[in-house]
Amino acid sequence: MTAAPERTASQLIAEERRHRPAVVRLARSLCLAAQAEPYFLRSARLRFAPDSSAGLEARLYFSPLVEAADSRALVLYPEVSAELRRELYDDDLELLGSVRDFTLAAHRCAPPLVRGFEELLWSATIGPPPAEAEVERTLTPLFRQVLAEGVAAAEASRWILRFLPRLPEAVRESLPAWQLQVMAAERLGMEPPRALLTRATADEVRTVRALVHTEVDIGVRASAQGLVLSRPPEPDALICGASGAGRVQLRLRGALPGTRWHELDLYDGEYTALGVSVAAEVHVDGTLLAAQAELGGTLLCARAGRRAAAATTADGRTALRVDDGESVLSVDLPEQPRLLAVADAGPAATAVVSAKGLHVVTSAVDGTAEAVLHPLSEQPTAVGWSRTRERGVLCLATGSDVLLVDGGDPGRRLGTLSHPAPVVRLWASVRAGLVAVADAHGGVTVHDLAGGPATGPGRRQQAPGGAVTALCGDPWSGAVVWGCADGRVYGVEAAAGVVVPLGTLPTSASSLAPSGDAGLVVAADGGDRLLRLAWPGGGPVTAVPMPFRVREVHAAPGGLLLVSGHGGEVEIRAEDGRTHLLTPGPVPAPPEGAGPGWLRDSVGVVLPEGGAGLPAGVRRRGVGHVCLPASLPPDSAEFATLLAEARDQGLRVLVELAPPGENTPHGELLGRAHDLLEAAVDGLRLSAPDRWPASLLVRLRHLLDAYPQAAVVTTGAPRLALGPGHLTLTAPPESAAAPSVPDGSWSLPDGLPHPQACLLLALPGCREVPASVLAPADPATATPAPLLAARAAQLALRYGGVERPPTGSTRVTAVRRDHAGQAVLCLTSTAHAPVTVRVPLPAAAAGTELIQIAHDLPDHPPDAPPPVLRPDPDGLVTVALDAGRTRWFRIRTAAHPPPHGATDPFAPSAP
Repeated sequence: MTAAPERTASQLIAEERRHRPAVVRLARSLCLAAQAEPYFLRSARLRFAPDSSAGLEARLYFSPLVEAADSRALVLYPEVSAELRRELYDDDLELLGSVRDFTLAAHRCAPPLVRGFEELLWSATIGPPPAEAEVERTLTPLFRQVLAEGVAAAEASRWILRFLPRLPEAVRESLPAWQLQVMAAERLGMEPPRALLTRATADEVRTVRALVHTEVDIGVRASAQGLVLSRPPEPDALICGASGAGRVQLRLRGALPGTRWHELDLYDGEYTALGVSVAAEVHVDGTLLAAQAELGGTLLCARAGRRAAAATTADGRTALRVDDGESVLSVDLPEQPRLLAVADAGPAATAVVSAKGLHVVTSAVDGTAEAVLHPLSEQPTAVGWSRTRERGVLCLATGSDVLLVDGGDPGRRLGTLSHPAPVVRLWASVRAGLVAVADAHGGVTVHDLAGGPATGPGRRQQAPGGAVTALCGDPWSGAVVWGCADGRVYGVEAAAGVVVPLGTLPTSASSLAPSGDAGLVVAADGGDRLLRLAWPGGGPVTAVPMPFRVREVHAAPGGLLLVSGHGGEVEIRAEDGRTHLLTPGPVPAPPEGAGPGWLRDSVGVVLPEGGAGLPAGVRRRGVGHVCLPASLPPDSAEFATLLAEARDQGLRVLVELAPPGENTPHGELLGRAHDLLEAAVDGLRLSAPDRWPASLLVRLRHLLDAYPQAAVVTTGAPRLALGPGHLTLTAPPESAAAPSVPDGSWSLPDGLPHPQACLLLALPGCREVPASVLAPADPATATPAPLLAARAAQLALRYGGVERPPTGSTRVTAVRRDHAGQAVLCLTSTAHAPVTVRVPLPAAAAGTELIQIAHDLPDHPPDAPPPVLRPDPDGLVTVALDAGRTRWFRIRTAAHPPPHGATDPFAPSAP
């Protein structure tokens, strides 16, 4: 008992009976009730204490027997209620029967939840503990309410979690009561009480939780840095199906080897933005060896020689891991760091700069990490470790100076290296005893601290190319390389001191890493690639693709690299086993004056005249907007219903405008357009634009100028453009061999042969589909609808170029789409019998996989793993197709393998 833990219920009742016996008599009349509403309490007093006044009710309200009371109801402590029932059963069965009759009469109109609870109280009071079958029969109405959806199910679940633990032990410990509480907690998106979890295995708990799960749509939108998840899905987001109730449990990880799962619970009405920060170890040829991906966190990495450090910030905590080549040290930091540097030789030392100051991390005598915080009067722009003839020094760049401090302590300054302009980049090496500095005027100065005066002027180099964007060096040879704003890369040998042009990159480098083992300078430019130049001689630029956008690159021994950046493919796993692979960006920039951004990627569906409404699950099929027919007046109930339904699903809405007839006043048509735009629709769709007079189009254009975010879609080219939000739809390409229309925008006609419709969806430019694609007459027949959903989820299918690999069969067409390192192969058969083809995969190697992402048959069960194909040693992949069928595959190369293992991320961890 929470009110008086030092006293038992019998002691509490005895004490109250000595001082206020009438309060105990009134409390006895409530012991068979789930709760006592004001009317219930008043009726109980009048029946069982008729000589008392209303003040007795007040005294009971404030007595220590009551656990909770407000204007709606009063509830006794469960231990008190149980003790009062026991007293009545032992001493006064007649009064117990009277209390039972009164409770039944007073609560005859109470909700089934209350009546079922009181029935169980009575059964457990007067006889042996009820059998589980009887408990289950009594609780059946509660099961029905929890299994339902909506507000009533949530209210019932809250009531169950509040009152079921108050039942007698024999009832509350029964299996049906346990199941009901677990289901109620899941319905509300809560973890069940720990006492419930310890009664069963994790698999048994998952099975019961899944009883209340339903299909839930999760919105996923790619951003430049990661993903945005929303529930319900925000407009223009990709729809991913999941299972859940009050919460949806998701597991996410970067689709890279070695990455770990991240847990995410998404509740109704929530919106979560997750940045994807990645660090990976790779070969200079781009082959990925291992990776760390932080979703919702940040990574800052540094590497020098055989030592490396990584600071991970996630969930409000920053952890620093330092690998000194022999052991790994860990230390917690008070906040996210800005700068990070490790010493490449000598005693292991790491410098971390954050807003709180300078943290210097070294190895303690017992082998643990020792971090010392030094306050800073001015935040440095760069840090690095080097040495003089006598000792190691930490270099802090502030303004146009580089401060040399002893032991990492800013208070023990040894000297200053001055420069003609503010320092923008710095590279330092303990092994080489060098400090290279790039200033804001584009100059690079190399200071030889070990071979000359510690504060000497250094050797300054100035090369054409503008500002220095990246600077690095090789600690073994002492060579220094840097990149300029115009993409040119230069190098200078320590001994010769002659600046050598190494080559010109397509864009300016954000980071450089000279690798003597590989004979290359590797550059990162923020894109999904690594750029390479021969070194030390220079030469043409070669590029290797990367599965994420690389911002920093560091050389490691043995021709390896440590690279870091953001983005990349993310694997999302739902609790029912469904898996979604999503790639955040990069997305091509829209042209100037492109109108509303949503129109650029949205695929629409045209609702037919007299249709039954929106097709079921329309957004799950990759549809972003719907077009309502022209026959619906804006002020009609049917129009309002369709508009509300579309808005509830997060769909954009266009409305059809039919061309004017011979006697249709132009003002009437313009008035309808105005009313539609005022009704908060997202735009208009004009059919047969050649039948619209130019004078009317001019007036419509002026009207649209007042609605800059409105879209206008025309089925054909009108006599004049209708503003920046104008999209013209043409007929689709005649075949896969035909070039797409110049602006890539066409509509899929209704009634096309099924294989032809599937083949067209593999091509760029589809912006509109008929409703029949989403709602076929026979649900068991093949449909292009799953292809639409896959098309929305794959950047390659939305923005990639088109290749047509040979298949060796005139009845099978292959289309390959590539974008930002993502590749999709689409195969469609027009044959009347099953056929098997072999398709070449350029640069296929051992480990390359083709993962099926879509087909035109009814969907697999949610937990069915997708088929995976692997190319033969000759680089050809064998694909079997049924008659007139389509299969689409993601191509995953051997250089970028998937995460290790196929473990269930929802399985409980081993004890």
